[in-house]
Amino acid sequence: MASYIKYKTKKKGTLWMFKIDTGVDPKTGKRVNTTRRGFSSKTEAKLAAEELEIQIESGNLANQSKDILIKDFLVDWLEIYKRNNVKENTFKQHKYGVDKYLVPNLGFVKVSKLTNAQYQTFVNGLITHLSKRTAEIIHTSMLSAMNKAVELEIIKKNPCSKIIIPDPNINKINTSEPIKFLTKDEVFRFLSDALENDQKYYLYFKTLIDTGLRKGEALALQRSDIDIKERRIFINKTIVYNQTRIDKIFASPKTPTSKRSIMITENLAKELNEQIIAHEDFEKQIGVSDDENIKLIFHRGDGRPFAKSTLQRAFKRICKRAGIDKEITVHGLRHTHAVMMLESGADMKEVQEKLGHASIEVTSDIYAHITEVIEVRSIDKYASYMEYPKINGGQNGGQN
Repeated sequence: MASYIKYKTKKKGTLWMFKIDTGVDPKTGKRVNTTRRGFSSKTEAKLAAEELEIQIESGNLANQSKDILIKDFLVDWLEIYKRNNVKENTFKQHKYGVDKYLVPNLGFVKVSKLTNAQYQTFVNGLITHLSKRTAEIIHTSMLSAMNKAVELEIIKKNPCSKIIIPDPNINKINTSEPIKFLTKDEVFRFLSDALENDQKYYLYFKTLIDTGLRKGEALALQRSDIDIKERRIFINKTIVYNQTRIDKIFASPKTPTSKRSIMITENLAKELNEQIIAHEDFEKQIGVSDDENIKLIFHRGDGRPFAKSTLQRAFKRICKRAGIDKEITVHGLRHTHAVMMLESGADMKEVQEKLGHASIEVTSDIYAHITEVIEVRSIDKYASYMEYPKINGGQNGGQN
């Protein structure tokens, strides 16, 4: 029995879709639902659903699947095999790649007719206007979808395997700009302005500067994640942006090594404690129950997390008032913390563990040779270590 749903799109207005039970997947034993979208009327959707039901009843669905278009298969792949089986942010990432790039470029090709050369040409085209990393993410989605097509015996071999993701910079002179961060003086000016003019965001931004947390990790902090007495923060989740359901607002952090605990300064612990007490006093006054309170450290005033765009606007506003004229985003505060650690004498291993990087190579690639302060300190340490003896009548290390 098919169900019919009306939905709206920006370009085509109101459209119809249907969902139908196509039976049991012999490999998993689970029931499988198929979704078809893009019908201009409910009548059109009903006709398509009835035709599909006839194919199911007559046993011709397997034959029909051999002719399925990539656009239809990807819709099914997302709904049946990815939704509720991967993190919400991962699902959104898959869906974005499918809707924005895969369907517009490959959607009307039959799954069984896609060739390796055809798909490689598509990937080569992505690199002309996207970063290599973005192309890799889109490719990962398509590779996974076609692996499922192989499992379902729609195709015998995955046409998306053995693909080369071109390096867009291979023939370019390296003109990449260094990472953007605030200097020590800029940090003081930034926080001073935030405290005076944008106090609502002050402690969030200071926490990023003092800890190097990712934006989502900081937004996901709850009171139970902070041990004020031991001056320690426990990072075990991240926020799901634009999620309205409280039960789905958290997700696992970026990588396994992102789960960590870090020590914080006495000053930051004091300010966080003051904010927690202020939140608790306010909640008692208005009568917030524990059932509806997720006890976020940083929120917009109603217990809900700040929107990413709101934070970026506030960040830009503070930078402008503080006279910080550089292209930098909120993520730059994570870089700022790493640079301040290195300038204060920390080594790469300490920075890696603090930031939760998967390997020290990642940290070194990003932050090696990043500031003049580090470079000067390095050569001064070398000179102090060597301490050449006086040579040739008092000349230190030279020759006449």
